[in-house]
Amino acid sequence: NIGSQRPHHPPPPFRSKLSEIPGGAAPASTYRPGTESQQMAQDSHVTVQKALQRKKGKDIDSRTDQERAHFTQSRFAVPVAAIVVMLWILTMNSLLSRLFDWSLPKVAGEIMWKNASVRPPILLILILAGWAGVVWVGRSTAMNLELVLGGPVQPVAATCHSALVLLTVLMGAHVTHVIVNENPGITWRPWLTCNLALHATFIALAVMPMQLLQSDSRSSLVKTLLESLVAPLAPVTFWHVIVADYLTSMAKALADVQMTVCISAHIFGEHRPGPSFVRTTELWENYHDHCNDSYANSIMLVLPFWVRLMQCLKVYSKTGEQKNLWNALKYFTAFPLVYAGYIKNKDPSPRNRALFILAAVLQSSYTFVWDVLMDWGLPQRSNDSGAPRSNPACFKFTMRDKLLVSRRKQTYVMLCVFNFLLRFLWTLSVFGRVSSHGAGMFFFEFMEILRRSVWAVFRIEWEVIVKDKLFLSVGDSKRRSPEASDMEDLEETEMVPLKLGKELGNFTSL
Repeated sequence: NIGSQRPHHPPPPFRSKLSEIPGGAAPASTYRPGTESQQMAQDSHVTVQKALQRKKGKDIDSRTDQERAHFTQSRFAVPVAAIVVMLWILTMNSLLSRLFDWSLPKVAGEIMWKNASVRPPILLILILAGWAGVVWVGRSTAMNLELVLGGPVQPVAATCHSALVLLTVLMGAHVTHVIVNENPGITWRPWLTCNLALHATFIALAVMPMQLLQSDSRSSLVKTLLESLVAPLAPVTFWHVIVADYLTSMAKALADVQMTVCISAHIFGEHRPGPSFVRTTELWENYHDHCNDSYANSIMLVLPFWVRLMQCLKVYSKTGEQKNLWNALKYFTAFPLVYAGYIKNKDPSPRNRALFILAAVLQSSYTFVWDVLMDWGLPQRSNDSGAPRSNPACFKFTMRDKLLVSRRKQTYVMLCVFNFLLRFLWTLSVFGRVSSHGAGMFFFEFMEILRRSVWAVFRIEWEVIVKDKLFLSVGDSKRRSPEASDMEDLEETEMVPLKLGKELGNFTSL
């Protein structure tokens, strides 16, 4: 009876660890002394069901709602109006300057920038627009993006607003240099100066510490980029993989940045304003081949693939799975391709051209097969010889049953065709159908960003499916354990998404 006389101290309230899941806080479950065991078991069951609903995207994150509420139509009105006004100024300026000699291609050519010095900012805006589409598809198909990406995902409206703001800055630089060029006697090279200022402005907007343009998302992206560049010294998560894969689609844009810096250094360093003033466009053409065929340009081309190669090796060192070595080999195929292109530019002989085509075919074929088999996980081995008519087998393989983006298997077949065509789009340049300079190069880079955005949708879909299987398997194993108490079972089940997001983030082929 001595023990029964001890003072009774109620245990502290039990709070669900679902609040630690990236993407927002979950409702806390509180243990009250004296509650019947049946009621506690019922509360545990309800909390587990809420966890499952959150995982499948049925609960809308409160933080997402608050951020979305801030992006009303009035937030978009200012950048849209500014863009419309600047487009009107550019159009009228082009028409007045070509009063008796104008055509739609000429006017459009003056309005749109297609030079290498401005393609990287344009492509960055296109990436933001494409990512907004990726998030929109993920939300509309009830994918839990927070689970697979490892943290809160910026709302679609916020991403679109950021893209519009950057487009406004770009159009402002374009209007400035067009208007200034109308004044004779200008010697400070407004065309090139405005382009360089545009790059500097984009970098400043990315790293500025002010609470503008979604500072949390900007800081997270910059941190991920820096960690990716120092791979394999930094951690590798699924979000690092997505960012680095987008970098591989921006390889030519990075080379454009190097070429812009190289040509600008020659122009401003060797040509001073004076009587023998030479136009910037002429000097650009004079130094283009020298900077384009340099070692530095080739290094910038191959840098994103080096980053992904190091990430694959880092994952292999942690997991020991050989598929990561095959993935690393996929990115290694970019090295002979870049080298073959460098040799072809230095010595455009038939032999070097053939070697370049061979390296390009090898790299495009490898990446296409990997997209379909590993990144999207579309084919699966058929268990029995008699596959249903709705899912016929081909060489003992069928398309996976669980499809999230679309229930129609024809959509995924068209996806493979679309990806194959864009993977081999470079053949239009090799065989002379599309120019590899100016507007032609912008066309190739734009199509690659489009392909990467579509790739990201189905890559995330496959990651959601894989982690969904892990979530259910871990949850089932805990529920089948008779030794675990109701409270321990609840706690471990709620921790499944957190474990999958942080500890099992490298389960699939990165």
